[in-house]
Amino acid sequence: MKRREYKTVNKKKKNVKTPLLIALAVILFLSGFGYAYVHSLLNSTNKEAITTDDEGLGIGDKEFEFEYEEGVEIPGGVGENGDLPFYYEDVNGITNIALFGVDAPIGKRGRSDAIMIVTIDRNSKKIKLSSIIRDSYVNIPDRGMDKVNHAYAFGGPELALKTLNSNFHLDIKNFATVNFTTLPKIVDILGGVSIKVTNAEASKISGISSAGTYNLTGAQALQYSRIRKIDSDFARSERQRTVMEAIIKKMLDKSVTSYPGILSKIMPLVTTNMASNDILSIAGNVVTSGIRTVEQNRFPEDSYSSGQTIKGIYYYVFNRESAIHSIGRYIYLDEKTTN
Repeated sequence: MKRREYKTVNKKKKNVKTPLLIALAVILFLSGFGYAYVHSLLNSTNKEAITTDDEGLGIGDKEFEFEYEEGVEIPGGVGENGDLPFYYEDVNGITNIALFGVDAPIGKRGRSDAIMIVTIDRNSKKIKLSSIIRDSYVNIPDRGMDKVNHAYAFGGPELALKTLNSNFHLDIKNFATVNFTTLPKIVDILGGVSIKVTNAEASKISGISSAGTYNLTGAQALQYSRIRKIDSDFARSERQRTVMEAIIKKMLDKSVTSYPGILSKIMPLVTTNMASNDILSIAGNVVTSGIRTVEQNRFPEDSYSSGQTIKGIYYYVFNRESAIHSIGRYIYLDEKTTN
């Protein structure tokens, strides 16, 4: 097999939030309320148009170059890569939505310090929540090697999607963004979320002094999801997924008749490129597929990654070949590897 070449480049200087609940809300809402009214609620989101063509979003780009800095240690070595696969080819029944949590006001740019991919898998009848570690060392198109969470600040959701698709061989076309100031509002609209916390985590959450399962308020849920100093960014991303999963479960426990009021308050807090028809179609697919299972994972995984300091800055460096295989098999083929 042909050995893939890695060039050296100079990195340009220049690290839920969970809108999935909207789709889940619509799923139940459709069973008892009018189509026109759903449309009016969905259209109250903040819309941001992005390109719709594959090339502009980095989908299927076989010429994309992943260029490590000189001296960077590649976990597992370069290997005999050949042509890396696009696992979504010839696979139907998979819908991906990128979720971004940004630390900036609505309508303003900021780094996407929370990055998740929501996969609606109609084949395996489950919803998968996949975190992308924010310090992951990627090639941001037209910017060079940098942290993946900088892509949103450089070029908004369009560049962020192109970065994810190009580096990991994905086919994401839709996104939803919530900023950290609106997450507490979403949680409070739902009446809080049930989260099991450790003693260490409790010490970082206002109003909690010991381990246990608590119904966290919006402010507490935000504090919980942003904890990092007690362990690592990996644990932080898991806490973010835990908050999302708790929101989903809370939504599923709500009565259908409560959804009009809930949606009317939540929709204005979300920015997305999806039209109401897109959201309704996704929601309808979940309903008809009988999806109830929610599971989670994170990428890149430990087995082919390592933290490294490059020019005085910390990055999470990973073997791209291994990353493309692991994330592709998980999202499109439902094959989960072990960290």
